[in-house]
Amino acid sequence: MRLSKTLAAMTAAVALTALTGCGGEGDSGPLATLGLPKADNMAAAEKLINANATCRELEGGTKHLDEDTAKMVDDPAFGIKESARCKDEDGQSIYLLLLSDMKKFQEANKKAQQADEDFDSSYLIGQNIAIAPKGEDTFRRLMVAKFALMSCNPRHTKDIPSGYKKDEPLVKGCMVTDYIPS
Repeated sequence: MRLSKTLAAMTAAVALTALTGCGGEGDSGPLATLGLPKADNMAAAEKLINANATCRELEGGTKHLDEDTAKMVDDPAFGIKESARCKDEDGQSIYLLLLSDMKKFQEANKKAQQADEDFDSSYLIGQNIAIAPKGEDTFRRLMVAKFALMSCNPRHTKDIPSGYKKDEPLVKGCMVTDYIPS
């Protein structure tokens, strides 16, 4: 699921236990060294989410996604190899994207953000997964599970308070942080 525009517009801090970089380098890439989670398939992604939040009624394919996310999945520029949706404990959607290449995903998000300032390029990321939970409680629980926030929105990349991590490990203009705009 994607961060709602309301959630992305407000800013408040929530600490993450680990920050990560991004890349399609496998277990030796910058994300692995930062402790970000990795999922080799949707069953593994579901387990990662269920360790700290709720992911039930997992359904694969684009027919269960919102229109914008489905368009991204269909566009090879985003490097998405598989998509699914599940529901959190409140019945709100969580969109899961397994990525073939995190750098490609960031580059496509940056380009889309530049073309449309209303495009939401904010995701929780692991080494090879992007997650967009609709529910704020689920979002916060997944941050505790060592996912990091990725955003290519310039409004989100400049006002990070001191003490929070901010990194542009793969694509200049796309940050990865443990600070949560909310």
